[in-house]
Amino acid sequence: MWSVIVKKKNVWKQKTSSAAPEIDSESIPLPQSFRSARELAFFLLEEYRLNNQFISDSIQRWERRIDLSSKDRRLAMEISIGVIRRQLTLDTLIESQLTRPREKVEAPLWTLLQTGVYQLVILDQIPVHAAVSETVDLAGKLNRVRWKKMVNAILRSIDRLLNEDLATTPQASAIPLSTDRYRSFNTDLFDDPEANPAGYLSRAFSFPRTLISDWLTHFGWEQTLQIAQWFNQRNKLYLRANVLKTSRDDLLEEFQEAGIQASPGKEPQSIKLDEIVPLESLVGLESGKFTIQDESAIAAGNLLNPQPEEIVLDLCAAPGTKTTLLAELMYDRGTIIATDVSEDRLDKIEQNASRLGLTSIQTQLIHPHETTLPEGPFDAILVDAPCSNSGVLGKRPEARWRINDEAIKELTEIQRNLLQLALDHLKPEGRLVYSTCSFDSRENEELLQSVLRDYPDRKIIQENRHLPGDPSDGGYQGLVQ
Repeated sequence: MWSVIVKKKNVWKQKTSSAAPEIDSESIPLPQSFRSARELAFFLLEEYRLNNQFISDSIQRWERRIDLSSKDRRLAMEISIGVIRRQLTLDTLIESQLTRPREKVEAPLWTLLQTGVYQLVILDQIPVHAAVSETVDLAGKLNRVRWKKMVNAILRSIDRLLNEDLATTPQASAIPLSTDRYRSFNTDLFDDPEANPAGYLSRAFSFPRTLISDWLTHFGWEQTLQIAQWFNQRNKLYLRANVLKTSRDDLLEEFQEAGIQASPGKEPQSIKLDEIVPLESLVGLESGKFTIQDESAIAAGNLLNPQPEEIVLDLCAAPGTKTTLLAELMYDRGTIIATDVSEDRLDKIEQNASRLGLTSIQTQLIHPHETTLPEGPFDAILVDAPCSNSGVLGKRPEARWRINDEAIKELTEIQRNLLQLALDHLKPEGRLVYSTCSFDSRENEELLQSVLRDYPDRKIIQENRHLPGDPSDGGYQGLVQ
């Protein structure tokens, strides 16, 4: 799928430059090397704030500057991604203790406060003294000694609001940590969930108010609460067994022998990890026995069901997770042409194919505004369209702050063009799957039905609608013949 990185008219599109952007003059100079997890987290968040950069992209560009243990790297990622995910909740807490207007607080200082409050309140396994002292010390290491007093005062004040009680239901005085587990305060910080459900869910769970209101309209209170909880907690990881190298049963047996708890998923190749384990400890990853892939994504390839010797087109294919599934379903016999908009993204497809031992995939560069595709016609086409990412807001927390009506409108124009191009290159008897990782009907069934009005010989044969948490990420697939 095309990633969304650079903001342009509220739609984030793939960046072609790999150069690290400069942090502007209001910020603190980037260090030559990162000395702690909290320092790295701070600069990752500043890069996000100033340049709209995904955390994962900044980590990749700064790799040579990072000299931290794997434990510290994980903590830096937890803090930085967590702050982006829960920023509206954190802002509510900080604002409740301010003695000055927020606009009078320097933006980098606000970032530092967010990192401290996240450790203090959300990461409740970190001792209070560590969350406070490490954040205060970081202000000095950033050469902002004058920040220390305010950072210490705000964090201590918030700590005094906390109590030892854990609630199990939404309350105006509690912050959700995970399903049915809420951290309690001595005072109300949010709207009453019964009197103002949208206001409560927006600030307590940290989502744009318009997004929450839309979910409440379409799904009601209970389902919206489950969706919000799903996106804010760490969820079970799914794998896809490479049936060309092993079977799901054999892979499950290998995991069991290695002491890794796992169970079969709903899709025939999927495995659910029943515990959180480091990826490097998973047997068979490097040898290509499996791929990390969510069940809702596996369903897209299974719905297309490509056959051996067919000629298949995969649009917007990087990083190649769905592409390689198509090749496995075809027993690596036939041809898959995988297209994307940059050489770097095509390289990722080739790397994935090589690890899995697949040879039927051919990559081809296309340009974002081109109206031409490989000639075809094709037996089967997967249109894995760029979308709002509304179904994967847990994995892509930056996306939750970028969804609005204007962005959806511009995305549906891109989706429409891609779908029309694909249909024009499909054999009369061919099959097409239109897929997104969104559960917004405007990007999915409404768009597909609208496009097919111009193709009276084509019909929707089957639709898969995946709501977040039921049982995995959200998404949509429509099969057209």
